[in-house]
Amino acid sequence: MPAALRSSAPRTWSVLERRLWKAFQSGDWFDVPAKPGEETVGPRIRSSVIRHLLLTPPTPADGHMLQMRVRGARINNGLDLAGGDVGIPIFFEDCVFDTAPCFDKARMTSISFDNCTLPGLSANGVAVEGDVELRACQINGQVDLVSARIGADLVLAHTRIMPHDRIGIDADGVTVGGNVSARGMRCEGSWYLNSAAVGGVFLDEAQIVGENAIVQAAQMIIGNGGFYARDGFRAEGMVNLFGSTVAGPIAFRNATLSRPGKRAFVGMALRLNGDLYAGEGLVVEGSIDMRGAEISGVFDLAGATLTCPAPEGSVRLSRAAVHGGVTAGQAHLAGLLDLSMSQVTGGVVLTETVVSGAEESPGSVALAGASISGDLDMRKANLSGLLDVSSAVLQGNVDLADATLGEQDGVSLRAGGLVARRFTFSPVRPPGRIELGHAAVEIFDDDRASWPTETGRVELDQFSYRSLAGNMAVEERITWLARGTPNTEPGPYNQLADCYRATGRERDASRVLREKLRRVARARGRLWRLWGFIQDLTLGYGYQPWRAIIGVIGLLALGTIYFSTVACGTGAARTDGLCPIKADEHPDWDPFIYSLDLLIPLVSLGHDATWNPTGLAKMITMVLIVSGWVLVTTVAAAAARAFNRS
Repeated sequence: MPAALRSSAPRTWSVLERRLWKAFQSGDWFDVPAKPGEETVGPRIRSSVIRHLLLTPPTPADGHMLQMRVRGARINNGLDLAGGDVGIPIFFEDCVFDTAPCFDKARMTSISFDNCTLPGLSANGVAVEGDVELRACQINGQVDLVSARIGADLVLAHTRIMPHDRIGIDADGVTVGGNVSARGMRCEGSWYLNSAAVGGVFLDEAQIVGENAIVQAAQMIIGNGGFYARDGFRAEGMVNLFGSTVAGPIAFRNATLSRPGKRAFVGMALRLNGDLYAGEGLVVEGSIDMRGAEISGVFDLAGATLTCPAPEGSVRLSRAAVHGGVTAGQAHLAGLLDLSMSQVTGGVVLTETVVSGAEESPGSVALAGASISGDLDMRKANLSGLLDVSSAVLQGNVDLADATLGEQDGVSLRAGGLVARRFTFSPVRPPGRIELGHAAVEIFDDDRASWPTETGRVELDQFSYRSLAGNMAVEERITWLARGTPNTEPGPYNQLADCYRATGRERDASRVLREKLRRVARARGRLWRLWGFIQDLTLGYGYQPWRAIIGVIGLLALGTIYFSTVACGTGAARTDGLCPIKADEHPDWDPFIYSLDLLIPLVSLGHDATWNPTGLAKMITMVLIVSGWVLVTTVAAAAARAFNRS
């Protein structure tokens, strides 16, 4: 009778194989009894028998469904179902295979190996309606699942894979309708998942170890299940999700990624529709490289420990887009945290974050050109290198309260072109330069103790702010400007004066502008310095006009007193006052009017040209005339400056 219609096993089969036939017909477990002296695994079953049953199945027992369920057997000569059409579930438990099963391009219902020992598995191009399970197995070879199509889950939980070559699992192009679950798996080789499409990846407690072992999952598509590698997960090579798309979260909490000095996790051009949790117990000996990634949720590194010096750096998120904010509070990073040119919706939280490094590659934070819709919170952060926020644009605040900044190439803070609402600059005094040129903030809140005391270590050219909230008096601000503008740039002085005026501090504004003119004069030649000294002395550069009034009154009093003592002639011909030029053409002598006429160079009162001073009187006359011209000239210069300001 045809094999497909058989109701009993062929007579040439052994007793055990005929028992397998009956168990197969009823869907029961076929338990192979161990021989004396064999502790766990019983006699051998020919793989050809299993193949015969699966490809040319007998009729099932009444009321039962065909199932291949084998426990405790030794399967010899390999199980080759390549290209076959197997519509029967397959279960092997506690079995040993002496040759790697081959399911290449087969069409199958489901496959399960539980606590089995295999020298490998080849299932390239297989199509499975249900699950493919390798639970708690020992696989001494490679698992091949290239281009396999799995309708439900791929399960590798607690399986140990020890390949002969560097590849442990090759699943490039695999499609899994459910999840890839490898909890507690140990793979001593690489795992390839390039261009795979799965519902989710669960690698909690798994270990990918061995020399050059990597998880290579470039261009992978992961569904809502996300990517989880937590609770003791360890990878001794790179985890690469370059260009992948993940519809759920990625989580690396309490995990270890070890690839010292190189990239441990690559998510460049990653598209993540969820959060990335990489803090709370994560240890990375290497770098996280997510340049150009797009993350719809939060990027969380809070409490993580990462070690990777330049040039790779600890975390590289340059040109990335993070729509839920970045947080790395209390993280310890040995290397570079690079968010330059990134776009962050929300804030960047680096409170109490430690970024360290070696002398040749100090730990720095780079946010140059970043766009942040929230705050940059670096309170109590500790950097051994520099903070670079040059050209960064923040809709919120920058807070460096109690932070510690190191230096790199002599610079501690590079903030040229920064735009922010409020900038709180109150760190521990940095050792390097502070560059604020062309930065623009609404409120600048600083602390006198945070500024370097040496000239040339602060750059303030074109630094603009609308109001000040620091604890520095106007004289301290002037000293601050002097240290920050070694090349006598007037802009910072004008900015400070405008800020004072906007808050009604006109007197302080005048003090600042006067100091600006002093510095401008000192920076020019000797004549300019002399002219500046005269303007400062007489009018305070126009900001202290009372000085001119006092000067005029003093000179007028001096002249009046002196000329009250002079006389013309001797003896009986002696008369009070100077001798007239023409004896019959002169007004009555008045020392006050004469002195006043000398001090007013542009208007004549008719006295200065009618008297003839000699000797000391002539010298006093010249002093008053010159003083008058000086006063007029300085007043004119001050008036011109006032006109230009208006």
